[in-house]
Amino acid sequence: NLILSDGVPVYNASHLFGFFSVFNADAIKNVRLTKGGFPARYGGRLSSVLEIDMKEGNMKKIEGEGSIGIVASKLTLQGPIIKDKTAFIISGRRTYIDLLTQPFIKRASDGDASGGYFFYDLNAKINHKLSEKDRLYLSFYRGKDLFYVSNRDTEDYVSESEVGIGWGNITSALRWNHLFSNKLFSNTILTYSRYFLDVEFENRYEYPEGNEEFRFAYYSGIEDYGAKIDFDYLPNPNHYVRFGFNHTYHT
Repeated sequence: NLILSDGVPVYNASHLFGFFSVFNADAIKNVRLTKGGFPARYGGRLSSVLEIDMKEGNMKKIEGEGSIGIVASKLTLQGPIIKDKTAFIISGRRTYIDLLTQPFIKRASDGDASGGYFFYDLNAKINHKLSEKDRLYLSFYRGKDLFYVSNRDTEDYVSESEVGIGWGNITSALRWNHLFSNKLFSNTILTYSRYFLDVEFENRYEYPEGNEEFRFAYYSGIEDYGAKIDFDYLPNPNHYVRFGFNHTYHT
């Protein structure tokens, strides 16, 4: 499945092993799903295409919304930087499962232990009106899941251990829309997308005769740099022509 956020591929679309989406509903403008037989401009995948467009900010006034829940809270602010010309939107969300479980972890452990799990999302976007025929958009997303456990034991000797597993996405896009005429429209976009997975384990021992330390780390990820230009051409009401060029540097 191809999942696009403002035209940028998102490789990990869920938090907490699928229980939460990485997309904050307060920051979404619209969603389009193509279940099969998608056009060639989405080439490179086998199944469906999910396109998600983020909100572009309010050009007239500052407004906000938020919510406080049992395990997560979120806040969204949007408004004009220059009225009727430049607007922004910023939206954030974080869980606090790790904070709620701390007392239970400490009570159940023999030593000084802490640990937990949390995730967060941050969306930001700037919308600038260059002219009547030109629009410029800059968007950014950062999201991460983190599971961690640490323990310190001083009964016979000092022993410290830490385990951390983190994964998430970073995406950004710079898009320029230009209207050549009532029949020809172009969309140019530079994109960056990164998915990462980090696993780290560390053990430290302090003896009277000296110290020992062991550390293990595993890193994995996907990184894309992309450039794309699309043209929409309507020679007459009965014909719709789309053509363009797309390049991705994939690591």
